[in-house]
Amino acid sequence: MTVLVHDAAYAGWVFSENHPTQGRRFINAAQLISAQLGVRVLSPRSATRAELERVHTPEYVSEVMDTHVCGEWAGQRPDMSALAALFVGGTLTALDELFAQRTQVAVNLPGGKHHAHADHASGFCVFADLAIAASIATEQGHRVAILDIDAHHGDGTEALCSSMPNVLTFSVHQHGIFPGTGLADAPEVHAYNEPLPAQSGDVHLLGAVARFVEVSAAFAPSVMFIAAGADGHADDPLSALRYTEAGFHQAGAALRRAFPSTPMLVTGAGGYRPDDATPASWAHFVAGVSGLARE
Repeated sequence: MTVLVHDAAYAGWVFSENHPTQGRRFINAAQLISAQLGVRVLSPRSATRAELERVHTPEYVSEVMDTHVCGEWAGQRPDMSALAALFVGGTLTALDELFAQRTQVAVNLPGGKHHAHADHASGFCVFADLAIAASIATEQGHRVAILDIDAHHGDGTEALCSSMPNVLTFSVHQHGIFPGTGLADAPEVHAYNEPLPAQSGDVHLLGAVARFVEVSAAFAPSVMFIAAGADGHADDPLSALRYTEAGFHQAGAALRRAFPSTPMLVTGAGGYRPDDATPASWAHFVAGVSGLARE
């Protein structure tokens, strides 16, 4: 049974009233996923300082967690710093379920904060949960393949994981938009990129996923992390990609067909249509990796 790590508190991830990031997208998506799948819902825990400091500097962690200041929001926001740590803990809760072999699919929608770097936040991302999870997984002997289909290059995840020899990163994103990186592969550190031109649609997404399948099959991962960003949807305001909900489902299904027994940790990353396209895209992707037909 698919595991969904979720808490009503996730709705509080609101930088400001008119900011593109609105936490209700997590609530809407959780409701769709729960209605569509027979999920087991677990509450997240907060990440510890030691866990955050696996990839972030102590000074940066203290800035966020003690002074509650971050470049992503205005003023002191203890509510947001607490949520940032909870999001990481949610991803680690999902990872624990995979390691305990209680599920093959574990989902934490607020995870996939792929722009966060060692000493600073970026692109609405505060702590790099997937890099932290990869550090823990490799320490336990796992080989991790990370697929990022968010419309924006996963620069933070790539940078933080480039020193981890048992981690492969593969980002599919729109060429030329924020953060402007991810233009080439770096196979010597298992970093791969698929920058797509504006107006690319489902065919291009599925082609990129097929390339990920090819390179990761050779890498032989024992666990897979996915940043299933929904901002490549045709209706999303922050990219010019043209993915559809059917495309998200097909991408998830293709991964499950290629890796039928590989545990998969799914995070939401970006998506800026909180009431329709974003939750629907996430729900269809999760159904795909869970082996369910599209409704």
